[in-house]
Order: sequence, then structure tokens, then C-alpha cells
Amino acid sequence: MQKKSYIAALFLIAIASCATLPPLQEMSNARQTISAAKELSSDAVTNEKIIEAERLLARAERRIEVNLYDSARQDALRAQKEAIEFIEQAIADNNNK
Repeated sequence: MQKKSYIAALFLIAIASCATLPPLQEMSNARQTISAAKELSSDAVTNEKIIEAERLLARAERRIEVNLYDSARQDALRAQKEAIEFIEQAIADNNNK
């Protein structure tokens, strides 16, 4: 019975370690989306959404440094969302001209 418990514990540890990998892809996606926003419009640099996206991305980087991967992932996803919202608004504004 102890052997089964030991195996089950090892399995849970293995699963947990997979779930706590650094959010490298999410960080990359956020960086690329912010970069795309800046290429789309010169107004992006001073736009509140892009400033917030960059702030969230910087916070995600700090959180990765201290192994807070879940929080970092959430920040990276939020950063990308802010940048996407800017891009959508910039496109809509351009279409309305």
C-alpha cells in the first residue's frame, strides 16, 4: 500500500512541475503584439493601453525571476490583451476616417 501511495505522490509531483513551467510562449506573444501595435501606429508609444501592456510585461518578467510562473502567465496574457485592444481600436479609428 505504501508503494502505491509513493507512486501516486511522484505522479502528482510530476504533474505539478509540468504545470509550473515559465510562461515563455505567453511572454513572447505579448512582446510581439506590443511590437505590432507600435508598428501600426506612432500613437502607440503614448497610449494608455500600450503603456499598461508594457507595465504588465515588465511585472511578468520580474515574477518569472522569483518563480511566480502562474502570476507571470496572467500578466503576460493581460499585456497581450491590452495590446490587442489597442490594435483593434486603431484599426477601427482608421476605418472611420
